[in-house]
Amino acid sequence: MSRLKARRGDLSGPVLAILVTLVLLAIGAAIIAYFVLLGVAPQQGVITYIGQPVIMKIGDDNFIANVTIKNVGSANVTLTLTKVQLNITGTRVNANYVSKTNLLPGETATLGFYVPDRWPAVAGKETISGVLIVRDVGTLEVVFKVIRPG
Repeated sequence: MSRLKARRGDLSGPVLAILVTLVLLAIGAAIIAYFVLLGVAPQQGVITYIGQPVIMKIGDDNFIANVTIKNVGSANVTLTLTKVQLNITGTRVNANYVSKTNLLPGETATLGFYVPDRWPAVAGKETISGVLIVRDVGTLEVVFKVIRPG
């Protein structure tokens, strides 16, 4: 009968299994830590409109468009007359009125736009679609209700 002789320094099966399990757990913990600590979503402002945006005739063939927006993102949104534009009825105009220039998350602001010589494009319609453009934030399609003159 020959006797099996264990070599000095060899790892037994159970010890090897425990070591492999510990290494895999450590790798898993490192991956989880990476996504939790370093994989944070970037802070950014996001806008949406609230209430009913409206268009009202002023003067001859001119109108104003008013919309209230809300910052639903996680960062501040800066609003200036040149950073906020409205593309409506085939023309693009800068904002003429901004009620608040720095919107914190959760805050609202009213925007006003003067659109010259375009009333015939909206007269007789119930609603008009436009695109609100806020630089550094994005674009938003807005449906305006047309308020007919008295």
